[in-house]
Amino acid sequence: MGREIIDMHENKNIGFIGGGMVAEAIIRGLILHGHDASKIFVSDPSEDRRNILSILNKKLNVHENNQEVSDQSDVLIICVKPQVFKEAAQSFTTESNEKMIISVAAGIEIDSMVSLFGEGSKVCRVMPNTPCLVGRGISALIQSNLTESEIVLATYIFNSVGKTIWVQNEEWMHAITAVSGSGPAYFFHMMDLLKKAAMKSGIPEDIAETLSVQTAIGSSQLALNSADDLVTLKKKVMSPGGTT
Repeated sequence: MGREIIDMHENKNIGFIGGGMVAEAIIRGLILHGHDASKIFVSDPSEDRRNILSILNKKLNVHENNQEVSDQSDVLIICVKPQVFKEAAQSFTTESNEKMIISVAAGIEIDSMVSLFGEGSKVCRVMPNTPCLVGRGISALIQSNLTESEIVLATYIFNSVGKTIWVQNEEWMHAITAVSGSGPAYFFHMMDLLKKAAMKSGIPEDIAETLSVQTAIGSSQLALNSADDLVTLKKKVMSPGGTT
């Protein structure tokens, strides 16, 4: 993440409505990339979650009340489950519709956000994935009424937990949810199958798992770094008369 982008947004107060694992991952990423923890605000109804977040960094501003977070934040990120999104959205108010509001709740569309926060609201819908928990995620974003500076700010926030892509067609979000949102489960399943295949050949479980997981990591890195497309990379492993 460029120093100039950090400098541009390091004084922004970033608020989180909901302090679950996704919020925690983003908070960790922001702090790791240089954002002042005292400029991060988070609310959660669970005392256990509030305690965990307070321990994460003593400078974090942790609250039970969503309105307190809204009042002190330049941008709000709603990190709650889709079924309680409306309730969370109605639990706070903003002075105007000039504050950017970001949602990571799966399936909550831009029109639904605008209907909740008012015509002309500055809203952004994000589809992150679980590798964000270790800073290796991919987040797809789509926005309505954001300024260029706000687009940069949203990018800055989600770049702290991996990579970001902006999309222009909200219909794509359904496929993106399937590919990058659900995709990790398929990779975990494939790694588990490779591990079990190795174990059937007598390889100890710990070695089998290391072989499987490291092969996945290395293959992903090769795909990222290589000029070859995925089919070509596959063919390079599948040599005629070889073992694959």
